[in-house]
Amino acid sequence: MRNRIAALLALSLALSCPALAQDKPAQTPQPPAQTPQNPAQPAAAENAGHPEIIFSGKLYCSPKYTVVIPYAATITAMRTDLGKKVKYDDVLAEYEIPFEIRIDEKKKLTLAGIKDLEAKLAQAGRELENLRGRRKELETLRTQKMASDQAITGNAEDIEVLEKQRAAITESLALERDLFQIQQDMARDQLGVQNATAKDVPKTGLIRAPLDGYVVWMNPDLRKNAYMIKNSELFQIGVMDPIMLRALVHEIEAQKIRVGDEGAVTFESLPGKTFKAAVSRIPWAPLSASLQQPSYYEVEMTMANPELVLKEGLKGLVTIVPKK
Repeated sequence: MRNRIAALLALSLALSCPALAQDKPAQTPQPPAQTPQNPAQPAAAENAGHPEIIFSGKLYCSPKYTVVIPYAATITAMRTDLGKKVKYDDVLAEYEIPFEIRIDEKKKLTLAGIKDLEAKLAQAGRELENLRGRRKELETLRTQKMASDQAITGNAEDIEVLEKQRAAITESLALERDLFQIQQDMARDQLGVQNATAKDVPKTGLIRAPLDGYVVWMNPDLRKNAYMIKNSELFQIGVMDPIMLRALVHEIEAQKIRVGDEGAVTFESLPGKTFKAAVSRIPWAPLSASLQQPSYYEVEMTMANPELVLKEGLKGLVTIVPKK
């Protein structure tokens, strides 16, 4: 009985469904939802293959030379100061040359050895002329059967020996002159004196600038009447414009950078300012590292610094977009 009632209910529901479907209005099909386009996506896709490379580095003056005092001496005058622009050969400081150094320099710059060799060379030349004159006389006498062959042979041997002696003296004289020139150059570097001789070794030595640049560092003890020990570093003279930035770059990023790539550099010590830099050197050999560690390459970048705002030692953050 229960099964019969369930069958009748199912039949009645089946007959009523088409009628309900006809009474309900037809719905218009909705178009598929469209994803809004982001105008920034094409640019991002274009640079996706060339992401930014970011690393930090420090500023250095290049070239930069350290100026030392050649002797232990007392500073008698200061001719420059920190941050000053200097030209090649400008006097930076003066010092009193110790007495024993002056004596030693006089011995080195004496012309006695050169003059002695010049006198010996002149004497050998005169003796050689006399022997050659005697040779002509002997040949004339031999035609008259008044000179023996033995005398002519002895004269020829004397000429040969004297010619060798003169050649040796000439070579020694040339060497002595070269050594004297070297001593003069050393005196110029150490004493600041041009074409010095034993007669004009000065009492005051001059410290000169080795190149055009700026005084980027000065010994804190350096001042008038200060006593400086031998080979003390007095100044550092460096080129400030352009200035160099050096950074250790990971091997993966270093392979993506090329010489000439430009980047932007910012410094925490100079907030709100951005500077341009260009890659000027990428070494082919990395800094030494263990086999388990990745390699780092010391990349160098050049930066214009006309206003001398950038100073050596500043740490900067570099951003580079490698070229395609």
